[in-house]
Amino acid sequence: MKLFNLFLITFLFSCTHIKPINSEKPKLIVKASRAIKAPVDLKIEPKKELPEILKTLSFKNSDKVVNYCSKIDRYFQKYNWGKSNCKDYSWHHVRSSFLGHPIMWHVMGDEKKHQKDHLNTTLILCGVHGDEITPIKFCFDILDDLKNTPEVVRGKLVVIAPIVTPDSFFKKYPTRTNARGVDVNRNFPTKDWNKSALKMWKHRYRSDKRRYPGQKSLSEQETIFQVNLIKRYNPDKIISVHAPLTLLDYDGPENNHKHASFGKELLIQMSNKAGKYRINNYPFFPGSLGNWAGNERGIPTYTLELPNSDWTKTKKFFSTFRKAIHHAIDHELEKNHLSTKKISNNEAENSADETVL
Repeated sequence: MKLFNLFLITFLFSCTHIKPINSEKPKLIVKASRAIKAPVDLKIEPKKELPEILKTLSFKNSDKVVNYCSKIDRYFQKYNWGKSNCKDYSWHHVRSSFLGHPIMWHVMGDEKKHQKDHLNTTLILCGVHGDEITPIKFCFDILDDLKNTPEVVRGKLVVIAPIVTPDSFFKKYPTRTNARGVDVNRNFPTKDWNKSALKMWKHRYRSDKRRYPGQKSLSEQETIFQVNLIKRYNPDKIISVHAPLTLLDYDGPENNHKHASFGKELLIQMSNKAGKYRINNYPFFPGSLGNWAGNERGIPTYTLELPNSDWTKTKKFFSTFRKAIHHAIDHELEKNHLSTKKISNNEAENSADETVL
């Protein structure tokens, strides 16, 4: 009996150590169609952002500028131009018009770097005459186009003032002259202004109110604004957009100047880029931008006269000149060395003295 019990105990003990059939842990079987292989050296690239210098909304606009942009939006709707996108841009605003509208400008490029090391700079002016409506839309088209093609601006500076004379644009019936009745493109303090400006206005233009140069030069906020922009940014070239003469005009270094070929070469190239747009050697006048900046200061100044002020054709106009504008921005001209000193209000009162400039 003892022997049987001993055998039973030994048998039961050995059974506890017998591995059951298929006792291993089942292997995880993954169908090939569902298997996901991690890519080798997978790197998640962070979303690329534009450099700070190319951001169009790099600082907050003042309430006055925001309200002004809303007014611009309403006028864009009036002319069926769509959105102005004015609020998408940071605007510099120092000076206002006679009726209180901000005369503002936007800068694309590195202003701080430009202050230390002059960059290839293009100044573009629109809305100098308020009744020339199409140029205003043209400047806003340039803004949006350059925003979408930042490579055009990279390494350069582009300064754009889309509505230089706002009071006359926002009238029920837009006018050439500003709210004080002055043609701001006859108000620059050129050397011949005191001698010839009023005389020419009375005799050649028979006191035409549309071309009144003012009682003295540099008397208008819009003129001071343009002069200050030129002195602040020292542009290599200026493009002033007008209508409706259908021409490209150049004022700047002439044949007797060692840098004349630079300016005229760009004139021809811009014409070619715009389908052989007509070039015309339009005369400059006492008090005109072309006379003050181009003739007297040697800054290549290009007047682009659009075909007309038909606000329904603005898309066509910009399409025609888009490549020409890109080329002008990129084109290197001989750098000038104007003073960057601004004109104060007190200096403006004594603007007949050329030394204050």
